[in-house]
Amino acid sequence: MYRKILPGMERKQHIPLVLVTGFLGSGKTTLVKYLLGNVDPDLRIGIVQNEYASANIDTSELHSVDRKFDVLEVNQGSVFCVCILGSFIDSLAEFTDHYSPDLIIIEASGLSDPIAIAEILQHGKLVDRVYLSAVWCIVDGQNYHKVSKMNTRVERQVMIADRILLNKSDLMEDHRDALLQALKTLNPEAEIIITTYCQVPLQVLLEPVNEPLALLKDTQHRKYEPRGRAEISTVVLRTSRCIEPTGLDAFIREVEGKLIRLKGFVLLAGQKVVSIQSEFGRTRMIEVDYYHGNTELVGLGWDISPADFGRRFHDIRKSREQHVP
Repeated sequence: MYRKILPGMERKQHIPLVLVTGFLGSGKTTLVKYLLGNVDPDLRIGIVQNEYASANIDTSELHSVDRKFDVLEVNQGSVFCVCILGSFIDSLAEFTDHYSPDLIIIEASGLSDPIAIAEILQHGKLVDRVYLSAVWCIVDGQNYHKVSKMNTRVERQVMIADRILLNKSDLMEDHRDALLQALKTLNPEAEIIITTYCQVPLQVLLEPVNEPLALLKDTQHRKYEPRGRAEISTVVLRTSRCIEPTGLDAFIREVEGKLIRLKGFVLLAGQKVVSIQSEFGRTRMIEVDYYHGNTELVGLGWDISPADFGRRFHDIRKSREQHVP
């Protein structure tokens, strides 16, 4: 456990804010869960959960951790996109006033361009409430080279990071040295930590940052125009009916290769619930006991048809006309 006041976070008149970035499926929620499960339970933590789609899958994942925390959910876009930025600033100000957390963690959408984070936190409604304590970027060591269509967003996530967690190191093949060099070229000042499942000793992860790079380089970064809404398709699939495991397996095999990211929970016949996590066709299904809602899946990808995915899901749903009691 970590002590009540974290190192470098003693300015009680303002609330320290840590920004967690990283592309889809890199391990951001895994890191936040790890923190929630290991820091002092008396530390009041506020989580800003930013989902690109209109679903709250990651919030449900966080609630698998046995501790209290407060959540501000921001859906249907990146908190850094002008399309929702105004309402996000208002919501964050209200959130800090209502809950008075000791620490705020923003888990940004994997599609976010956070280059303007320093400027945003200087807004009149936030400058006297919060301060940027650190930026952590999670890099998917297995799939980093597959996100060429989102290069600008991913590179800017790396550029402003104080610590880069090169995650999934166990799945990296022969490109590890090249990836390390690419990250150092983008951000030579950041500390790079090689990890698996975002397991980093807290004393390393929470080592005080004298001045976040996003603040030090704010003037330099203002020359970049923040990217708007990402050109990517999303599909949200929901049902209250149980799904046959064989039908689910067939559906996953059919769609996983067409999606960048698939995640959610599925109620199976026999009252079992599985968590589904998939990135670039690599899918894991794990039975869980902490989720009690209906089936909900979120898929993101390029050039996909949400209508086609919906019809295919409807087909497997009809294969078992059994309502959840």
